[in-house]
Amino acid sequence: ASDFNYSAFVTPSATIPPTPGGGSIPVDISKLDQRGKCLYSVAMDAYTELNETVMWPDGWTTESEKEGITVYSRAQRSAPNRLFLSESFFLCSLEDLFEVLYTQFEELSEWNRSVLHSEVVESLCSQLDLVYTVGVDGGGGLIKSRDFLTLRYWVKERDMIYIVSRDISDPVKPVCSKFPRGFNGPCGFVFFPSFDGSVKLTYVVNCDLKLPYIPQKVRTLLFNNRIRL
Repeated sequence: ASDFNYSAFVTPSATIPPTPGGGSIPVDISKLDQRGKCLYSVAMDAYTELNETVMWPDGWTTESEKEGITVYSRAQRSAPNRLFLSESFFLCSLEDLFEVLYTQFEELSEWNRSVLHSEVVESLCSQLDLVYTVGVDGGGGLIKSRDFLTLRYWVKERDMIYIVSRDISDPVKPVCSKFPRGFNGPCGFVFFPSFDGSVKLTYVVNCDLKLPYIPQKVRTLLFNNRIRL
């Protein structure tokens, strides 16, 4: 298990609402306006696709095993970019990990070396929001910094927590001239208690750089580093 010090980022009030009957936490979509309901529908589609990605065992190639983190990749059936997935274990609670990965999103750059800036742009409800990030340059300078407007949704299914993300186009944060806008398909985090008392974290990266001239070896190295957080 990783010895990453989550306690440096976690506040004592870190909580995840209990699930009714041990099942999932529902979103009260009646409180969302028409735009919110449309965004929720997009989030649910992304959740379904992320779940299928995590549960689909075939076609994965091991890219690296280092410092307790195993990284895999595979081709997609309906997109040109490869999916990257990492698996790791952490000695912390679900609440601690949720606090770091979701609640304290605006502190992302303090520990995620691929992020320059992060902010919550709009909260639609307690489980659905729009967030904005700016990434660092990558690939030895071949890939310039990009910004991302992301629809983010979380749900707890019994002991398993999903933090689902995908890119979205919305006037709340229009494209700016300073950064090329990045594209992320359905991706995110899935984590749950492991048998030994640790928490297993699966992290899926689904980023299309829209740069066909970048060699595949450079792409693999870039995402291999990014997926290590």
